Amino acid sequence: MPGYYEKSRYTIVIDRLSEITRSKDIKYESERFGRVLTVERDARARCALVEFKSSRDAEKAWDRLDGLRFDGARWKVEWASRKDYDFFGWKWNEPSPSPSRSPSPSRGRSRSRSPSKRSSPASGDDKADLAP
Repeated sequence: MPGYYEKSRYTIVIDRLSEITRSKDIKYESERFGRVLTVERDARARCALVEFKSSRDAEKAWDRLDGLRFDGARWKVEWASRKDYDFFGWKWNEPSPSPSRSPSPSRGRSRSRSPSKRSSPASGDDKADLAP
């Protein structure tokens, strides 16, 4: 199946959970990195899916929760794949990568060439988002 192993941008899977770790514990630890929309834990498989509102928050959690020792277990964190979604019975809701686009006919050379207004790239907004 093409794209079956695509990775989520908003959802992580946490493996190697202790059998006593609860969903609310996972949510509490994950919320240190941003707004969590959903946590679903599978007790038999000792894993959980954690969905974040922001891909940036998911990335922080992915980076910082991997290797966390909690309830006597060391967490292994990966990006959730379609396979993980299927395991939990979730519907894959990640947008597919955009195909390469050719210019639309409405954007041809016949349009007027008025001066464009551009914001200064030195505003610093982009750099502020990179801080840990």
